[in-house]
Amino acid sequence: MVMKTVNVATLKQQLSWYLQRVEQGDEVVVTSHRRPIARLIPEPVDSLEIRPPTAPLSALAAVQGISPVKRLSALAVLVADRGRR
Repeated sequence: MVMKTVNVATLKQQLSWYLQRVEQGDEVVVTSHRRPIARLIPEPVDSLEIRPPTAPLSALAAVQGISPVKRLSALAVLVADRGRR
């Protein structure tokens, strides 16, 4: 495991790269004005679980800017998305 330090501005510019490093097992310490403010660490694989939705997909209609086109299973969409990663 490698620990990297990055300031907020650089993290914002290169977020994908730093997240890839965390995914590969590195730890990233985020600083602001040279003071540590956060730490990004990999999520343990066994802690990731697929849970069924707590609200129906139709509840998304209340969210501004989202308009479901057809009825979908939120669980099926989530499983399909995670399968692509």
